[in-house]
Amino acid sequence: MKKTSLLLILLGFLLWQCGSTPKPVMYDVKGKITGLDNKKAYLSGLDKNLKSIALDTVIITDSIFAFKIPQQNPTIGIISFEGAKLKIPVIMGDGNIDMIVDKHTPFQSDLSKTTSQLTQKFFQYERYVMKDKEKGMLLMQKYRTQPDAKKRDSIKKVFNQWRKDAEAYQYDYINKNKDIVGLIVMQTILSSPDADFEKVRKAFETYPQSVKTTNLGKYINTLILTKGATEIGGKAPNFTGTTPDGKKLTLNQAMGKVTIIDFWASWCRPCRNENPYVVQIYNKYHDQGLNIIGVSLDKNKESWLRAIKDDGLKWQHVSELKFWQDPIAKLYGVMSIPQTFILDAKGIIRAKNLRREELEQKIVELLNE
Repeated sequence: MKKTSLLLILLGFLLWQCGSTPKPVMYDVKGKITGLDNKKAYLSGLDKNLKSIALDTVIITDSIFAFKIPQQNPTIGIISFEGAKLKIPVIMGDGNIDMIVDKHTPFQSDLSKTTSQLTQKFFQYERYVMKDKEKGMLLMQKYRTQPDAKKRDSIKKVFNQWRKDAEAYQYDYINKNKDIVGLIVMQTILSSPDADFEKVRKAFETYPQSVKTTNLGKYINTLILTKGATEIGGKAPNFTGTTPDGKKLTLNQAMGKVTIIDFWASWCRPCRNENPYVVQIYNKYHDQGLNIIGVSLDKNKESWLRAIKDDGLKWQHVSELKFWQDPIAKLYGVMSIPQTFILDAKGIIRAKNLRREELEQKIVELLNE
């Protein structure tokens, strides 16, 4: 009798436990897109290295695609489609996403039924940036087509002010919006070679821990630590790379009285356009102590070697042929190219991303120290 009673009590307790377990809150990620019926729609996320990871796949029926996701710490999702070069980033986990997709301008998609406030906020930011960029493009077009020199100078002043205002808006945004959208803007800032690292670092420190510990937050924290190690005035991190003939070369072995670390690639048109000027400077000052080590983000060895030969790049070169996963680029926080670091004889970073006349002036200054 006692055993039966105890068993019933235990069963009752287990049933109560099962019955009391709350069902997870699920959110919709859905939309309407025309012209892709019976094609696949994909929902992806980002891992800690911001690489795409597949989450779900559905078939588009009657122009509708629909995914289900659990309530979670807000994270970035990417919607893409079979047969279309279209990727739509969204913020998942804080509400439903229901959009009518604009295939030509995704951030102009209709979000009137979307309850995810972070997705609404993200699209609003992107719409503002797109509209603001149009102003800059119009100013640049006016500058290029204006034959009068004085009027061109006037347009250039307006353009420079526009650029300063655009940068100021981004820094202001990351200080006022301490959420995952703020992190996205922060990542955009850090992708620029001229990013103000100190401003970004101070802003990031004020973000809630729940935002900092997202995959994007952890990634940005790593970027901040990396960029902190390669700021002007710091000691350039030593590295080892593979030369075109398969040997190993360290930065310390390539050092001169002045050293330029040049991040570039054969496929980078701005890099190739800048190369003739770098060649002139190298030929002029190499005998006085200027060395250059080129770090290529190529992934095809033949293209890399051909570019070295065609552009007459007589200095030392290394590459692991890993594209944006190049370990030296990661060590230096390089997210765009061309990017350069100018070192003195002690390996201290004295300047970054100088071009042409400014680069030559700095080299002369350092050679004369």
